[in-house]
Amino acid sequence: MGLLFTMQVVSSKRPLPTTALSVIITAYLIFLVLGFPDGMLGVAWPSMMRDFGVQNAQMGTMLLISTIGFLLTSFNTGRLIRWFGISTLLVVSSVVRAVGLLGIALAPAWPVLVGAAFIFGVGSGAIDGGMNTFFAMRVRSPRLMSWLHASFGLGATIAPIMLTALFSLGIVWRWGYVIVAILQVAMGLVVFVRAGEWQMRAEEVEVETSTGQRSAFATLALPIVWVNIAIFFFYAGIEVTAGNWSYSIFTESRGVSPEVAGLITGLYWGSFTAGRVFFGIIADRFDVVATIRTMAVTAVLAATLFWWNPVNWVGFAGLLILGFALAPVFPLLMTATPLRLGNADANNAIGFQVAAASFGIGVLPGLAGALADLTSLAIVGPFMVAGLTMMAILHEIAVRHPQA
Repeated sequence: MGLLFTMQVVSSKRPLPTTALSVIITAYLIFLVLGFPDGMLGVAWPSMMRDFGVQNAQMGTMLLISTIGFLLTSFNTGRLIRWFGISTLLVVSSVVRAVGLLGIALAPAWPVLVGAAFIFGVGSGAIDGGMNTFFAMRVRSPRLMSWLHASFGLGATIAPIMLTALFSLGIVWRWGYVIVAILQVAMGLVVFVRAGEWQMRAEEVEVETSTGQRSAFATLALPIVWVNIAIFFFYAGIEVTAGNWSYSIFTESRGVSPEVAGLITGLYWGSFTAGRVFFGIIADRFDVVATIRTMAVTAVLAATLFWWNPVNWVGFAGLLILGFALAPVFPLLMTATPLRLGNADANNAIGFQVAAASFGIGVLPGLAGALADLTSLAIVGPFMVAGLTMMAILHEIAVRHPQA
């Protein structure tokens, strides 16, 4: 089937008789909290570097260790849901993630912070993979999936602005992570209290009852799965590279004040969020392939503007356009997974795709930092253009060589 289908197939007009509104709202709040650390890290990083005496490349170490933890749970999302149920998985992973956040906030030395990042990654992977599976298999609405990921973007938008405001009050970066840990525990409690509303039907969890549940190895044997894994790797890695390094580029290479740089970084995530809200509204009206293709090309052009930056407002504009262009790619591809692969492979594939996105986040921003240490922060611009170009090419391969 490949990627050749239209959004009408999975229209948000499909009845959702057993998915309570309170579940949808709670899911959005969980994803809002999920987005906070992604938005905070770029603003917190210069302070972290000073506190722990590390270089730019060490962001990669932190992200990679977090990614390893993330992969352990996201890669096994389908299995974890079948074993424990979605509500138990979300409650436990919220507690684990909060412990990791507190560990980062209280870390007295760099190795302790890296260890806490691993725990944080374990909790994050279970939440991200579990919620994406729940929406793809249970809710099955591109509109609601887009708004779920818009909630992530909203959290990532609020976080750098919040942290910049704390800095202006003389409050250190550690308190930002404490605040998010408290919010994470609160989300776990909400799910625990309303656990009965999160039940998934048997055919959505144990799909072998009707379609034959395939093993993870059988799913990985499909070439289209690997193409999509690579798309998610480059997509998420460049999305976070832009968010994590733009503040440093503006303040250290382009003479922008910290207040303005923090605001623009927040607005990058804000344009990202606005894009997901917008595309959620129009998701039923346009072909998925055409939408992703257009946004991929736009993202390459926007990253080129950010790199070119003849004057700062051009770089600002490029960054904001980039956020908007990247917005629909992840939710549209994720919602379409059951249609591309069928239910028998979807649970596994969704976990692989979330894991690939996390791996991209763990590798590409750190690689950009390592290259910046060897050259300068100016290398981040062309690095982003190259990654987004690869994403666009891979999408064309997926479209032209669909899985039969």
